[in-house]
Amino acid sequence: MQLNSPGLQIAVPRGPDDVPLALPKPDVNTSVVKFNRDTSTGCRVLIVDRDSMSSDLLATALTRDRNCRASAVSSRDLVRVLGSDRADLVVIGAELESKSGNGFNLAQSVSHTYPSILIVILLNQSSHVSVVNAFRSGARGVFSRQQPMAEFLDCVDHVSKGFIWAGAVETTLLLDAFRCVPLPDFALANDVSRLTERELQVVQCAARGKTNKVIAAELGLSEHTVKNYLFRSFEKMGVSNRVELLFYLTLRGHSFGPAGADGSGEDVKAG
Repeated sequence: MQLNSPGLQIAVPRGPDDVPLALPKPDVNTSVVKFNRDTSTGCRVLIVDRDSMSSDLLATALTRDRNCRASAVSSRDLVRVLGSDRADLVVIGAELESKSGNGFNLAQSVSHTYPSILIVILLNQSSHVSVVNAFRSGARGVFSRQQPMAEFLDCVDHVSKGFIWAGAVETTLLLDAFRCVPLPDFALANDVSRLTERELQVVQCAARGKTNKVIAAELGLSEHTVKNYLFRSFEKMGVSNRVELLFYLTLRGHSFGPAGADGSGEDVKAG
């Protein structure tokens, strides 16, 4: 027999003689009905943010509100975990710092080693360079921390389904960056091979999204000297800013490996 009411059906067990069986009274200290959420088919997400508290909070929200199998993992353990545990998507904080570099470096490493894994990058502040760097690092979604949690959950949800996600601000920045793409000027025949060794080093750091202050500290230069190297490099390559530099190098097939523990990495070379 079933007791019916709108939207609800409760089955009442009966004995062999069709007499309703007595149901045990519920314990007042326990829930009468318990819904067990089956996450066996949910999206497997790993969170690598700038600190463990932030990673745990994001993982909890994804598990609770989006039926994901999400967990926090440290940057140093990410690649090892990916090698032993299947993951569908990785969320990486751009500002995290590790021996292998920042979040962009880590995303690039994951994208290269596990190309089928989707990546979402979290930005503390969105700018032309940070948004372009995020997508160049292999991200399918770019999310600003200035946006509410609900939008972050939507971002992960859409990226896991195969969409590319960018907020309104990030989309505008990306379109602005595309408008800065320089047209090829074959008459000038500019190329990075015309740069000096030191100019190459500065350009390499700038292409990874490092600020003049960070570049100066890593190369043992003053910020003023770094700025001069960049201006000379821009003039030789026919670009006017860092965004144009990124597109100039990308269009010519140049790539940049993750920085090492000492800040070194693969040199920029002529294509």
